[in-house]
Amino acid sequence: MPLTAEEYTCLESFSVLYSGGLDSAAVAILMGKKIKGGVHLLTYMHNYGTFFNEWSRKHNENLRRVLGDRVHHHLINLTKTWNEVGANQVLKDMVKYRGHWVACLGCQQSMGTHTIIYNLEHSIANTFICSSVGGEYAAMSMPITREKNIAFYAQYGIRYNAPLLDMGINKNEERQIMKEHDINPGWGKRRSHQGFQPICAVGFQHTLDILFDWHTTYPPNRVEAFLDEKAVIMDRIIRRELIDRGHDPDELIARNKEIYNREEERIQAMRSNYRKRMTQAT
Repeated sequence: MPLTAEEYTCLESFSVLYSGGLDSAAVAILMGKKIKGGVHLLTYMHNYGTFFNEWSRKHNENLRRVLGDRVHHHLINLTKTWNEVGANQVLKDMVKYRGHWVACLGCQQSMGTHTIIYNLEHSIANTFICSSVGGEYAAMSMPITREKNIAFYAQYGIRYNAPLLDMGINKNEERQIMKEHDINPGWGKRRSHQGFQPICAVGFQHTLDILFDWHTTYPPNRVEAFLDEKAVIMDRIIRRELIDRGHDPDELIARNKEIYNREEERIQAMRSNYRKRMTQAT
C-alpha cells in the first residue's frame, strides 16, 4: 500500500534494490533521512552480461557521510538463482508468454528471491524498489507487477514499496535531492543517467524506451500469469536456502511479521490522528 512521506517515518529499517544510479541513490537518501534504522543496499549482477558492477559502490562514501555507518552495501551474484527462476528456460518463456519482457522481469524476481532471504536473516520488514515517475509502463514497474509483489513479499512479513511513485517524485526532484547533499547524479538526459550504475546487456532492450516517448506495452494478464508461475519457484528457493543456512523459515517469517505489525500499528495510529485533525478542522 502506498505510504505518505510522514508514514515512512514509522518504519524501522529497509533494504533497497540498488543499482547506484540516480533513482536508487535518491531513494537511499530520501528514505534514510526518514527511517532511523539500517540502510541495506543490495546490488545484483549475473554472468549474462553485466558490466562495471563496481560502479555501484561509487556513492557509498557519500551515502555514509549523509546517513552514517548504518549504510550497508552488498554486491550479489544471482546467476544460480536466476537460472532456476527462469534464465535456463527464457526462450520457452518468451514463447509461452509472448514477449521479451520475461528476461528482465525474471531477473527482477530473482533479485526479489535474494532480497527476501536477506531481509529475513536481518529482520528487515521493508524493501524499496526504485521505479520512477514516468517509467510505470515497464514490466518491472507496472501496477500488476507491484500489486503481485506487494502480496508476495507480505507473506514473509515484508512491506514492498516504490517511494518515488508513492510520493510522486520526478527526475528533476531526484536530481535536487542529490544536489542538496552534494552528490553527483551522473550524466545523462531525460530518464537515463549513467556513470554510477552497472550496465546490463540484457537490459539494453529498453534503451529506445528511454530515448523516445514511445514504448512497448505489456499485457497485464500475461505478466500476472508469469509472476504466479515464478512465485512458486521463488518460495521453494527461499525456504530451501534458509534451511541450508541453518534457519527455520517459519520462525524467521514470524519474527519479521512481528516487526511488520509493529510498524503497521504506528502507521494506522498516524492515519487515525490525521483523520481526527481533519475532522476538527472542518
